Amino acid sequence: MSRPALSPCRPAGEIVLADGSRVRARPIGPADRDALVDGFARLSPRSRYRRFLGPKHTLSARELTYLTDVDHVTHEAIVAFDEAGGRMVGVARYAVWPGSDDTADVAVTVADEWHGRGLGSALTARVVRCARANGIKRLTGTILWENAAASALLRRLGFRAVGSGDGALEFGLDLAPT
Repeated sequence: MSRPALSPCRPAGEIVLADGSRVRARPIGPADRDALVDGFARLSPRSRYRRFLGPKHTLSARELTYLTDVDHVTHEAIVAFDEAGGRMVGVARYAVWPGSDDTADVAVTVADEWHGRGLGSALTARVVRCARANGIKRLTGTILWENAAASALLRRLGFRAVGSGDGALEFGLDLAPT
């Protein structure tokens, strides 16, 4: 599959949440390493466990490069910064599976104090739009079976449960071209 040099997706802009709070969303970049480290440090151990499907105490330099230096086509990440405090409060991403050019895994992380406001849904919806615009045909997501909030988020966005095992649920979403 031939990919464009630059993503046709335009994920930047303000997001106003149901409670009136505002965040600024934009594509992640290498300059966001420190903000990502700070955001990761503010996550509870439970939130880290749910995001990485196991214990995760730190992000290595290699992981930080992978998570921030993305091509915005086969790997997209959209970050949200609290307009009031300027801190990173969420990130949603997809990354094409190794060996595939049209199936990608999706993941979302929201700062604990921002849970339940709709930020994860807003960011993930933008990532889904970007994936579709970039020619991704299928998104998958793996969550722990007890993560009811993530399950509800994925279902709201049209994902369907497609399998389970080892305490995890696998979701999938077929994307129609725009």
